[in-house]
Amino acid sequence: MKTTILNLLAFLFFVTLSACSDKDDPAPALNGEFKCSAEQLDFPIAGGDNVLTVMSAVKPEITVSESWVSVGNMEITGSQKNIYKFTLTAAANPQGSDREATATVKAGSDSAQVKLLQSAKPVLEADAASVAEAEKAFKAQGGAGSIKINYNLEYEVSATAEWIAIDNTRAVESKTIAFTVAPNPSTSPRTASIVIAPKGKADVTPLTVTISQEASESQPLLGKTAIQIAAEINAGINIGNTMEATGGETSWGNPKVNESYIQGLKDAGFNAVRIPCAWDSYIIDRNANTIDPAWLARVNEVVGWIVSRDMYAIVNIHWDGGWLEENVNEESKDRVIPKQKALWTQIANNLIGYNERLLFAGTNEPYQGKRDQMTAKEMAVLLEYEQVFIDAVRATGGNNASRTLIFQGPATDINKTVELMNVFPSDKAADRLMAEIHYYDPWNFCGMEKDESWGKMFFFWSQGHHVEGSDRNADWGEEDYMKAQFDKMKSQFVDKGIPVIIGEYGAIVTNPAGLKTEDKAANVASRAYFDRCVSQFGKERGLVPFLWDTGEIFDRNTGNVKATEIVKGIMEGSQAGKYPF
Repeated sequence: MKTTILNLLAFLFFVTLSACSDKDDPAPALNGEFKCSAEQLDFPIAGGDNVLTVMSAVKPEITVSESWVSVGNMEITGSQKNIYKFTLTAAANPQGSDREATATVKAGSDSAQVKLLQSAKPVLEADAASVAEAEKAFKAQGGAGSIKINYNLEYEVSATAEWIAIDNTRAVESKTIAFTVAPNPSTSPRTASIVIAPKGKADVTPLTVTISQEASESQPLLGKTAIQIAAEINAGINIGNTMEATGGETSWGNPKVNESYIQGLKDAGFNAVRIPCAWDSYIIDRNANTIDPAWLARVNEVVGWIVSRDMYAIVNIHWDGGWLEENVNEESKDRVIPKQKALWTQIANNLIGYNERLLFAGTNEPYQGKRDQMTAKEMAVLLEYEQVFIDAVRATGGNNASRTLIFQGPATDINKTVELMNVFPSDKAADRLMAEIHYYDPWNFCGMEKDESWGKMFFFWSQGHHVEGSDRNADWGEEDYMKAQFDKMKSQFVDKGIPVIIGEYGAIVTNPAGLKTEDKAANVASRAYFDRCVSQFGKERGLVPFLWDTGEIFDRNTGNVKATEIVKGIMEGSQAGKYPF
């Protein structure tokens, strides 16, 4: 009995000091006269050694069931010479699957089995022939494709663009990834990727397959005049603070425009979308004013989503860093005019294939920041800028020869336009011009964010929405004022056959500072009623309204309505208002 205890203590001491693998972890303690230090040994993909320790009264032998494991040297230790250390060596695993073997230990009449496991080399490979087929350009009408892969791990599949739909996003039981390419409504080709990425395997490179698609063909003209187009617009809205953001589409806090958002606009009743655009930020050659082709394609894509839904789209050159808007003067003409011509030539050529559902607007708010300085002299310069725009577009021919174009009043301000714009740009195409103004009156209610020395913020607009006893009720600029202002535009343009776009309007300050909690409902109701009035009174006078929204009214990811009361007011006003043409 004493001998047995001494043997056991010696074995335990040895096991404590020796590893059962090539790591530093100690082997588990062994009990009895015949014991193995492990029931399972794990080998890495690259192969390597593991140590199996056996306590036995007689010399043990080890055999293995698979050739990828070999038994190496044996070392005898322990004071009783009954501790045996065997080195088992695994070759690298070239297979795409885990593998298993058994080591059988025999010592006289005693025996034990040890499971030997080796993980597989991670495999995520695409079949070259299927990739080559998938990467062939799809026709504009779209279609289906597939990619065959070899793998031994979980993976997930995603597409970098909405127009590629993955039919099975994860399928370990399948070796084919099916996908569908939607029809391309854009008149420029497009490219995106399918990415097949391993789950939880940072050391495995994802597979990327490039999917391209041809452009849609040029759309036949509908033969619509500017008045006919205006008459078809129920309600318009802006994609504000997005594609005109000078640091990139998402740099002003909004996500990239997607199809779900555009569909949401249509579902809510809007059938025209103004797309404020920056271009200066995307110039890749300053000498020639060359626009990055990728940005031209991106604008084309968004236009395609709108027009393919039988909605109208307006593309402009927005503030864009102010290169034109802040330089409506004689001193700037020599550098502004060539750039205006170059940019509009490229924009027009890129979007030439769309029919009249696409309109172009030459500027945004010319000299808005210096409107008090505008005189007849600056007005003459603005007319030159707008004439360059019209002539550049018409010179590209095709559908652009008869596309409806929009010119802007000075600062898009109604009073300045009445005062200074007595002459309009000329156009070789008959009945294809619209004018544009913006409407944010009274500014105290529509856009003022804090009280100023010249006036304070209004929270409540229209007598029916005033809060009794409040000093925040509007004291000017209500319904009669709005009607009178719109009447000026009717006389100035509509009565002469030129419809007017209210390119921007809205009470755009939400929850203004100082608004009491109990008065929030009255403020929202005031804003909704203001928008309703613009929609109704504008349409009744031949003015086509486009709400300014920077993400408050609609969820930019899903297209769901966020400000239901505002949209309800606009649609009620649009239904009540009837164009005079």
